[in-house]
Amino acid sequence: MKNTWEYYVEILKKNLFIYALLFTCFSYTQHQPMDTKQTKIKYGSIIEIKLQEKITLEDDLCISLRSFSHKNSVDGTLTKASAYLILSIHGDKKEALLSTYSNDHLKSEEELNSFEYTKTIEQENGMIVSMTSQNNDRFIFWKNYQIQLKEFEYDEFLKILVSKKTL
Repeated sequence: MKNTWEYYVEILKKNLFIYALLFTCFSYTQHQPMDTKQTKIKYGSIIEIKLQEKITLEDDLCISLRSFSHKNSVDGTLTKASAYLILSIHGDKKEALLSTYSNDHLKSEEELNSFEYTKTIEQENGMIVSMTSQNNDRFIFWKNYQIQLKEFEYDEFLKILVSKKTL
């Protein structure tokens, strides 16, 4: 039994530096503060927010860009890239995401800039069909705020338009 204990102590001594380094790196990344834009931004302007940056709007709404993720569809046709945001104001907090798809370049400006849009399609048999779709992934609605995705640069930044509805 004594040999087993001594064996583990010896391994721990040999690898102590590595354990300390890993713990320090993990601790450092967990407590890194986000960069904060100190000027209060006005509503209605397009805002660029970079990864690990926090912006504050004129009424103290804070938006921070936490991370990005990327997913392929099951059939391999579309990809989806998402940006994870943290919204907070006066103690209330919400995690939300904005996403873009690989076929967004094929969509009209109306489709990209409207939460709900109608598309008219003429089918092969000559029948005209009108469809209404919602663009959920490009908008966040929280409290009386609306955040719209305007531009997406994976792992770098977002450009968003933030609007506030007066009650």
